[in-house]
Amino acid sequence: MIRRYITYCLLLFVFVTATCFAAEIKQGTISGKWITKNDGPMANAQVLLFDMAVGPPPASEKYLRVPDVTTSIDNDGKFSVQVPPGRYYLVMRKRADESTFGPPRDGDLQYYSRDNRGKAKLIIVKSGKETKIGTISEASVFKKRQTKYEKGMTAIEGTVTDEEGKPLEGLRVFVYTSPEMVGKPQYASEGTGNDGKFLVNVNNEGTYYLKVRSHYGGGKPVDGEFMGGYGRPDAPAVVEVKKGQIKSDINISIQKFVVRGKPE
Repeated sequence: MIRRYITYCLLLFVFVTATCFAAEIKQGTISGKWITKNDGPMANAQVLLFDMAVGPPPASEKYLRVPDVTTSIDNDGKFSVQVPPGRYYLVMRKRADESTFGPPRDGDLQYYSRDNRGKAKLIIVKSGKETKIGTISEASVFKKRQTKYEKGMTAIEGTVTDEEGKPLEGLRVFVYTSPEMVGKPQYASEGTGNDGKFLVNVNNEGTYYLKVRSHYGGGKPVDGEFMGGYGRPDAPAVVEVKKGQIKSDINISIQKFVVRGKPE
């Protein structure tokens, strides 16, 4: 009896200690302004943060990495966002068409935080502290480059079709690092061509899993939306990619989502 009581007290102590320790890990804050010389406060622009611990620096001209944290800029050009402690890459984007979202489009204004050598600059965030980046006055116009095969690129390519084998256009292939394929993907492709083909640069070698949807941004599927994954629903297929190689012939057959219980 006494031994059980002592064991119980030890377990309780460990639980309370762990809980208190977790409570002490506070989030940090990144704040700043984006006010350009030509356009003034960049109201309604997006602030995109990419956790260094999760993946490589963003490089929309080479691959599409999905941001880990996003927030908006107010009418005065200011923003402030809380994030877990860590190191982040920062991108800000002002849409030419504010009704669009997802990857950058021609005419969008962008700012990439870079150092004096032109490399992606890391923003360090500490627990309970505020990191101020100051006022950014620079912006460049995004011009989309045609996706092309480059020597030494690490990528996945294939075709998306319906159940009858017909190619599907305008769908996006999302790349995950876990078979559950929930939450935020690691990379995303441009929309499939009219031949259903896609090419997604994954930057690093590894084991990946693929999901297809008709739009960028996730959310609940709607009735009639094309969606699916590579492999069976209960057993996603593994895509092994080696550094400097393109994994080819990844053919994904998907179908339209149908709401259960929908009245005829």
